[in-house]
Amino acid sequence: MSSFIYDSIGFTEATVADGSRLSTFPPLFASSNTVTNEHRANDMSIGSAITSYVGSGGDTDTLRFDLGTEKSANVIALYFSASESADMELSAGSSATDMTAVKSTMTSNFSAGWNVVTFGSTSNQYWFLRAGGTVDNLTEVIIGTKYDFDVNFDLNNKIGEKFGTDIITSYGGQEYANKRHAPKTTWSWNWSYMLASHKTALDGLNSSVQDWKKFIYYDDSNYHYVRMTKPMDFTEVAPSVYSTSVSLQEQLA
Repeated sequence: MSSFIYDSIGFTEATVADGSRLSTFPPLFASSNTVTNEHRANDMSIGSAITSYVGSGGDTDTLRFDLGTEKSANVIALYFSASESADMELSAGSSATDMTAVKSTMTSNFSAGWNVVTFGSTSNQYWFLRAGGTVDNLTEVIIGTKYDFDVNFDLNNKIGEKFGTDIITSYGGQEYANKRHAPKTTWSWNWSYMLASHKTALDGLNSSVQDWKKFIYYDDSNYHYVRMTKPMDFTEVAPSVYSTSVSLQEQLA
């Protein structure tokens, strides 16, 4: 089933701290300067990796994300620039140090690209991502909501390409091309019939990401890193029945 995975909790704005999970009981987080470039975890870019992110022995490197207030989430998405063989563990809680409540233990052999793991919806202020080994290729993390489409969108949907080439024409008519980036895939479709619950879910996406935050579109085969190019406007076509359109553009980094 197709789905959207997006930051619904202000994860991009979360304060990131690096530290260690101490080999105590209960397991506690202690701030340190062991991880470098930890800000890359939620900078909305898949181009650069977190470095010196290592889990071995008793104390293991951990990233802590402080949302400021408790927010509910049900998914974590991890982007790796190459395959990864280290385990990772997601914990959450209302305390800045208590890592007891494990939400997901993610086994090794992550593939290059997006790896998406769901868990039971839970509301917390602090989220902890622990390395169970040396993690070299993690470039981006999204914690938030996974929304599975209630119904398929209409036929006549469009998939295209936006070229990244500037064409300049001289006075003599000679054309010169400057390629700035690879083509970006675009998607557009309509939902002509949706119930109020479907509209409410898409309203959440609309208000959370706008045209600012990047998110993931899963087309039932592949994960695509995208941005919304225009807001979804809803038309009530019958009592409590709505229609809307979606327009997305691929993000290369």
